[in-house]
Amino acid sequence: MGVIFAMLSSFFFAFNNVMVKKGISKDVHGDNGIFITVFMNVVLLGVLCFILTGLKGWNLQFSWKAFLLFSLAGLCTTGVGRLTLISSISYIGPSKASAIRNSSPVFTTLFALFFLGEEISILPGIGMLILLIGILNAGFRFFNIETSKHQQNHLTSFTDSKRIQIMGFGLALFAAFIFGVGQGIRKQGLIEMNDAFFGVWVGALASFVFIICYQCVRGKFISNLKKNFTVINPYYLISGVLSSFGPLFFFLAAQTMQVSYVSVIAAVEPLITVLISSVIFKGIESITKHTWTTIALMFLGTMLIAIHV
Repeated sequence: MGVIFAMLSSFFFAFNNVMVKKGISKDVHGDNGIFITVFMNVVLLGVLCFILTGLKGWNLQFSWKAFLLFSLAGLCTTGVGRLTLISSISYIGPSKASAIRNSSPVFTTLFALFFLGEEISILPGIGMLILLIGILNAGFRFFNIETSKHQQNHLTSFTDSKRIQIMGFGLALFAAFIFGVGQGIRKQGLIEMNDAFFGVWVGALASFVFIICYQCVRGKFISNLKKNFTVINPYYLISGVLSSFGPLFFFLAAQTMQVSYVSVIAAVEPLITVLISSVIFKGIESITKHTWTTIALMFLGTMLIAIHV
């Protein structure tokens, strides 16, 4: 079941990416939807946690250490990680930033090996290597895609600035690092308190508090609050639902298998995003021979991991 949950996590995150893209294109305020989507994460995941805890007879084996770990994981991924990635996109564009961010499973695996004591056997190790080759293969393709005219015009003043380019790459690499470490901390929290629904809700809550504080510091909290609740963007509402189930399935997968395996399988998210865009929103993306090659590599790698698990 762990492999299935990991694949579901990547699917929901990928579908969320498409909805956010559509939402941004329809938003008149230039909002990226992070506030309303994380708010919906807190509400939806909180309700699910409340219901399931009630069904279990309110027998919640609470742990303050797990609570802190779940909070830290939420800050690393949805909080600091997402904001850092958005910042890197403003410097070097979405294709290059996403390609670098896609290296996060490497950091998750290193965290799992050194801090969680996980061991990678030969067969799933080969599967992880094949998956990473597929992920990096797709990443280099995205990296080399030229930015659109709109992005080029926006970045014209930065093209001759080496410092700006270095800043963008540094932020994207930090986003990959903080995402990867955050995924490892999720597993560490589950070791202390094996409750995926509580863990994912606490992570969402910590991220929401962080985003509120961040927007307050920038003096934009009140204006963003008004914009998000006076003009409802339906794509952001759908995104709020999808981005709730993405981390939930990641937690469920991490309950049943090593987080190093989960992170690599879940990292197929960018490729699934391309597939969903090409099928549902024709014209946004196209499937090439290069894409099918990557799909084959990822399928083979996932099967090798699944056979062992």
